[in-house]
Amino acid sequence: VLAMLFAKVLFLLSFLSLISLDKCTEDASSTSTVQTGDDRPPSQFKVGDEWLALPEVFSNLDFYADNTPANEDDVEGQLILRSTRFWGRIYIDGWPQTIQFFRAHFGIEPPIGRKIFVFAEPRDACSDLTNAANLTSDHVLLVNRGTCTFGSKAKVAHKTNASAIIIINNEPGIDHLPGPDAHDIQYSVSSIPQLEGQLLEATYDDGPVSVDGFGRRLEGFIVPVNCENSGARCLPATYRERRDIAGLVEGGTVHIVSEGSSLKASELPIEYLLAHFGTKVPHSSVDFNIAVAKPAEACGPLENNVRGKAVLVRRGSCPFVKKAEEVQAAGGRVMIVGSMNPYIVRMGVEPRWKGLNTFIPVVMVSKRAYSILVAESYSGSRLALKEEELAGNLTINSATWEPLEQLYKGEGWPRSDAYVKKRFDELMIQHSAWPDRVATLTEAYAKKTNVKASSTKSEL
Repeated sequence: VLAMLFAKVLFLLSFLSLISLDKCTEDASSTSTVQTGDDRPPSQFKVGDEWLALPEVFSNLDFYADNTPANEDDVEGQLILRSTRFWGRIYIDGWPQTIQFFRAHFGIEPPIGRKIFVFAEPRDACSDLTNAANLTSDHVLLVNRGTCTFGSKAKVAHKTNASAIIIINNEPGIDHLPGPDAHDIQYSVSSIPQLEGQLLEATYDDGPVSVDGFGRRLEGFIVPVNCENSGARCLPATYRERRDIAGLVEGGTVHIVSEGSSLKASELPIEYLLAHFGTKVPHSSVDFNIAVAKPAEACGPLENNVRGKAVLVRRGSCPFVKKAEEVQAAGGRVMIVGSMNPYIVRMGVEPRWKGLNTFIPVVMVSKRAYSILVAESYSGSRLALKEEELAGNLTINSATWEPLEQLYKGEGWPRSDAYVKKRFDELMIQHSAWPDRVATLTEAYAKKTNVKASSTKSEL
């Protein structure tokens, strides 16, 4: 007993035992209990099943730093604010939802700008990386928690050219990770939750492998978030990053892979929008057989064989996430929801955590597109999903489709009849190359003019 007490005293005084511990240190997790003033209690972290104290001198985070937003023209002020934020969100192109991250108690703020997320090899980063030679400052390392200390992982990553390390938790929750053995490291260290990390890893491993030996390309931004004093508004700390995340990929096109397809050129392209849950769509080089769900709305167990297929599901009768659960349980590879309207939306799930158990891509197509794909399924066609190209002007997104949806619902039209027609003609020209948008506008205009005609007639 005395020996154990003596060991704990030594641990708290020097933290040298953190460096020598194996399983205990890799299980370290922290929750902050910081207060202002010199009498602040230490942060707490767990070693095995026991909570121990992390003296405040070992934390680089200031949870009470000024959170007053900087003006748009005050770039320096924005960057200072950004450097003090202790949490944020990761935005990845074509990824359904943001991923929350916590900064570690050691290290510096995340790098700014677009980055490529790759997994370390070995995945725990407890020894020199075999893929280190291919890493540049454009890369951010994703690392699985375990085997060695967080500080050890950071030191291994810091020896490469990668600009940051993100540690994936191996249990539910997310922590501000302690690193007394790497406290002074000038390197960005953060952590993300287990489920999101597992989804990223599965997508990365799905490929295809890039020419530099990395897995599926995952691009995006690590964005520190600032919450104003009221807590009502939480936004990226810099205006640059607010603009960056407004240009993320949210959708793409469905491609029929069949020489015998009866599709006409005028029926293409077929647009899809990604749901706010699930995963990134498979690479466009991968195609699937098409199956129509039975029952069509997939609100119960599927009665037909959909294993490994792209599954067409009709909207209605139950939540989107329930449909995804049934398709996933039946072995479906992708779920494509057919709208009951000419427009498409980004499907959501509440509460958000319910969608984290969906590890297949979920997308929506229009009523028109659903009918086309059902017909193609009967002729034995296959399909592939292609994300919208980053190099172009991104238009397959909610910013395009939400205004069209509002017009279909009779909202957002000019008051004057003459201007209604003018607005309709302008939009038809703007979207002339997109059949689903043309169909939405045509029906929206017909509804608007019919409603006007009906109301005029009733007044006579």
